Amino acid sequence: MKLILIRHVETIANYQKKYIGSTKSDYTNRGKKQIIKILKSIGNEKVDKIYSSPLPRALQISKKISNKLYKDIEIENALKELNFGVFENKTYKEVKVEYEDEWNEWINDYINYKIPKGESLKEVYKRVSSFIDSLKESNKTFLLVTHGGIIQTILTYLLDLNINDRWHFKIPPGSIVEIEYKDNYGILTKLMTNKIID
Repeated sequence: MKLILIRHVETIANYQKKYIGSTKSDYTNRGKKQIIKILKSIGNEKVDKIYSSPLPRALQISKKISNKLYKDIEIENALKELNFGVFENKTYKEVKVEYEDEWNEWINDYINYKIPKGESLKEVYKRVSSFIDSLKESNKTFLLVTHGGIIQTILTYLLDLNINDRWHFKIPPGSIVEIEYKDNYGILTKLMTNKIID
């Protein structure tokens, strides 16, 4: 199996450094330029199937890639970003002030703590790994358009790392990551950030 993992491009909420999981946020001008670079980078890549997070910031890019590669998109809920619940669409500083107790609990046990009205990282890991299990025994190439936290989760899972090791991977908006998996062994073959200098 080969996975081409694409993180959605920069959104206004990303630029404002807000926690954004399920909240809709439009692209910045930099993000719009990143889309052009992504389409150039994937060229005429041979892909067997495209999967996309249903969230608009990922799905809009998926549609452009679909048109370029002449492949249909399958919406996959497992590829949604972590739902930040009551932290949604708030900055780090806002969360610390408005939800101090919840914030401290999350920081002390960010793997198991379920954010009120949201998810825990453990829940995300379970849904993502279950989806990847459904793909990894094939010899096909899959292109997944998703989110930074989900790409981190996929990498830790397929590279046989601890869930805590996800923080070793910095996946900026617009990044393209490739990983191959064969004989129960994952190999990171590409990590391309998509920097746009204004």
